[in-house]
Amino acid sequence: MGANFTINNFSVVVPIYNEEEILEDSANKIILISDKLSIEYEIIFVENGSSDNTKKIAKKIEEKNKQVRVLSLPNPNYGNALKEGFQNARKDIIVSFDIDYFSESFLHSALTLDKTYAGLTASKQLPESIDGRKFIRRVATKMFVLILKILFQTNLSDTHGMKAIRNIHVKEQIDSVISTQDLFDTELILRIERSGQKIKEIPAHINEIRPSVSLIYSRIPRTLYSIIRLRYYFFKEGLKTKNL
Repeated sequence: MGANFTINNFSVVVPIYNEEEILEDSANKIILISDKLSIEYEIIFVENGSSDNTKKIAKKIEEKNKQVRVLSLPNPNYGNALKEGFQNARKDIIVSFDIDYFSESFLHSALTLDKTYAGLTASKQLPESIDGRKFIRRVATKMFVLILKILFQTNLSDTHGMKAIRNIHVKEQIDSVISTQDLFDTELILRIERSGQKIKEIPAHINEIRPSVSLIYSRIPRTLYSIIRLRYYFFKEGLKTKNL
């Protein structure tokens, strides 16, 4: 099966926080779709500050599956959890899944990625995409993308959600990333794009298996502040480059 792949091994990174209700079932599904590919892989679950049994359940999954590693951080922070997983990933391409949002077809697309692309994202904004999220979350995504296009001149139509990035480009950029929480993966992909690399987008198909665990109304002010802060840092870095 792996003979058709352009990439022969992969890492999956999954941040987890207070996921005891769905962790075991979703983890087993991610393991199953990874096993079916019959190539070398690892799955890294990054628990961050859970107050329920998430860490204990994750450790049991790790004990039963040699391809699974569990990392743990003391405080809840989605972006830091992703960063920890990306920094510890050992394979040629790193696939970012959420415990409630993953896709076998996306994994196939990542492993057949053309060599001209540094990464792959699942965009909710493409005409062929199916976005089953609530209206307010769909509107928030459109506004978020518009702001990114205005402030960062990105060609990407969506930077949140599933993505796959070649590890070599992650290692080149990750130490420069200042964002945590909601913007870590957005900043990482923007930096890779700004370095001259090409990112491929494919349609996303989203059907939420449970309500979002984070309240969008609390995320909006935090995200806006983080975007403005990031634009300031990019501006400073641009000045430094011109002065060289």
